[in-house]
Amino acid sequence: MENKKTFNLKKTVIAALTASVILTVLVYLTSLTLGRFTSTLLEDKGAAWYYWKLPEASLWATITAWGLYAAHQITAWYLVYKISKQPQSEKGKASRLNVIFLVVNAVFILLHIAQTMLFYDGLAQQVPVMSSQGSVIVMLVMILILMNSRRGIFFGKKVKLPKEAVGWVFKSHGFYIAWAVVYTFWFHPAEGTLGHLMGFFYLFMLFTQMSLAGTRFHNDTKWVTVLEVYVAVHGAIVAIEAANGMWPMFFFGFMMMFVVTALYGLTKKKGIILAISIAYILLALLVFSGVLGNDNTLADIHQVTWIPIILYALVFVLIGLYQAAYLLFGRKQKKAELETDN
Repeated sequence: MENKKTFNLKKTVIAALTASVILTVLVYLTSLTLGRFTSTLLEDKGAAWYYWKLPEASLWATITAWGLYAAHQITAWYLVYKISKQPQSEKGKASRLNVIFLVVNAVFILLHIAQTMLFYDGLAQQVPVMSSQGSVIVMLVMILILMNSRRGIFFGKKVKLPKEAVGWVFKSHGFYIAWAVVYTFWFHPAEGTLGHLMGFFYLFMLFTQMSLAGTRFHNDTKWVTVLEVYVAVHGAIVAIEAANGMWPMFFFGFMMMFVVTALYGLTKKKGIILAISIAYILLALLVFSGVLGNDNTLADIHQVTWIPIILYALVFVLIGLYQAAYLLFGRKQKKAELETDN
């Protein structure tokens, strides 16, 4: 009976997002105490180098980062599993497990802040930077697959994907995204640069999203679109801080994903779609013309297609892998179930 206790969904969402803002501010304030660590950081060595890690691994930093990550990860997977076994929450309601999940994530956020203040290093000391970036990329690809039946992938057109593979994506996405979000969260120290702060706020929103699985809010198209579009701003800010001149590629690349795909989940009105699409094209031409003082030229405008090409291609790669897994294991499982029934 205890598990049937419910909470007002709207108030729960407001509380979770308010806590996300407060925790982001806390990350900034505590980052002001990290000077003894940041003064020792090595020179940036390029895209494959993660700057925000100590010159040498510390035993206690390694033990605490990996130990707390493991505890957070196992707990998150357990709660994802438990929520997946309960019925969909009533409209306007969140379950007791949803609230427990939110509290658990908040506790681990506080623990990570404390761990950074004491030892600094996250998981980045032992694993490559692309492991964190790659995990989020696959998450975005999964979202494209999951939302295909509601908004399509290309200009509102649904792509015919193998239903067995799509079914497996739906069944497994909670466990994968829980890994991607928790892993990425513990990959970084709780640093206070603008890029880190925007990244942590994004992760806190993703914690909210996965904690509220099984509620109407979790499946809200507008909310999911916010999570997708936020990446464009975050990616651009990180590139600006890196001073590598690549911010237009990130911003307009991810915004092309919005114009081509996500926009069609928000409106069906052709006039609005056309106006937003034209505004996107004109703004891209303006930025890549270089008149704003940036170093980009119209010859570089092809860069806006790099991210969409990669993500759309990965949709078919990922669904192909899922279909292959189904053909290898799913059929055997069904056959075994039929034999058991007989």
